[in-house]
Amino acid sequence: MGTLGQAAKWFWLAFILVGATPLQAHTDYPPPEDIAQSATLTGEWQGVRQRLRAAGITLEVTQIADFMLNTGGNEQGGYFDGLLFPDLNVDLERLMGWPGASFNVSAYVIQGEGITTPSGLRGFLSPTNIEYSPAVTKLAELWLQQEWFDGRLAIKLGQIEGDINFNILGSADFFINGTWGWLGSWSANLPGSGPTYPNPVPAVQLMLRPVPEWTFQAAVFNGSPTGNDPEGNANGLRFPIGQGALTFLEFTYEPDVAQEASLPHAYKLGAWYHSGRFDRFTTSADGQPLAADQDEPLPNRVSGNYALYASLDYPLWYDSDTRSRGLNLFGTLTINPQGDRNIANGLIDGGLAYTGLFQGRPLDRTGLGFTWLNMSPDYADYIRTIDHTGVADFAIPSHEAFLELTHQAVIRPWLKIQPFFQYLVNPGQNQFPPMDYPDLTILGVRFILSL
Repeated sequence: MGTLGQAAKWFWLAFILVGATPLQAHTDYPPPEDIAQSATLTGEWQGVRQRLRAAGITLEVTQIADFMLNTGGNEQGGYFDGLLFPDLNVDLERLMGWPGASFNVSAYVIQGEGITTPSGLRGFLSPTNIEYSPAVTKLAELWLQQEWFDGRLAIKLGQIEGDINFNILGSADFFINGTWGWLGSWSANLPGSGPTYPNPVPAVQLMLRPVPEWTFQAAVFNGSPTGNDPEGNANGLRFPIGQGALTFLEFTYEPDVAQEASLPHAYKLGAWYHSGRFDRFTTSADGQPLAADQDEPLPNRVSGNYALYASLDYPLWYDSDTRSRGLNLFGTLTINPQGDRNIANGLIDGGLAYTGLFQGRPLDRTGLGFTWLNMSPDYADYIRTIDHTGVADFAIPSHEAFLELTHQAVIRPWLKIQPFFQYLVNPGQNQFPPMDYPDLTILGVRFILSL
């Protein structure tokens, strides 16, 4: 049987398992000795976890594993990626009487190669949000946060990730593709892909919520997640400083924030500005237009780069008896107006997410999403100047896109099983020069365990 046929068997086996497993709405977890209904696979550790929580210390450990098969693209086969994510949060007010203070430290134990590197895939829209090559163990976030005025004002200082703080859409946070957490155009245009998984950077973040419905946040990140060495900071302990500054600003309006157990409902406007220097695709260092007869001309480096974005997360309808189940519409539009220094000049995504689609499964989530990444015309013109004689599959960059269908089933409070399907268009844009690879189909299953 072919690769796609094997993937289809995995896919439908997961759906059968999901559909055959009864599920009740878990609200109050039973005593820890009932491991089938415990919040975590390893239970309460004979009461240790409960005592730690009482002291203000919460330790969460999550294991994620993806199994994938593909057809199309550059190479075909079966692939695996995994992530062990220990996350320790300390309420310093409860632990030592420091009002409004909290501390967090986490780590990434990355497993497997994922699909991108071994399959020869070179796209900006990474098929999963946990793959990274090479697999490493490294420090993730490390920060101290101080709140004032009952949480209406907060400042966070330390090593911080941008993708878990900005442009977060609640109804899209369970999708598999990496662009739902950190937009593909930002990865394409920022040095080292920006402060995204698994590379948090030194930063300071301000959060202001004058009223419950409105939130303003701003952050200044170091301009490069790896410092001056593109391969640097592999263990997360080097804390790079001095490569310019990446500043984020974001306004969020949540009209239903006072509603308990309600579907996500939010509108966001934001922007970022990077103070570093960027290669310009239109002119060389001597100010002349780039031409095909030039021998490796030095790039013209210019200062600054920015992006604008707007997002929505809107409940289209609720199930008749509750506000916690129903259908959401979500989407984001971002643009990088300075096309002369950006590989991509814009991205649009959108989709639908249903919570509790199937009778008796109120916590399950089903989603269909689409993303279109548009490549900068200036970048395309620059690629045309390159001598590609003898380079097979050479392509002028235009766009990259994908479609994702997924269903996340809560089998137990500590176990989720999530079959997914993705179809990727033009999966050869993220290499130099870009390549014209066949479109790619991926079938996979994700397992999420709370340990």
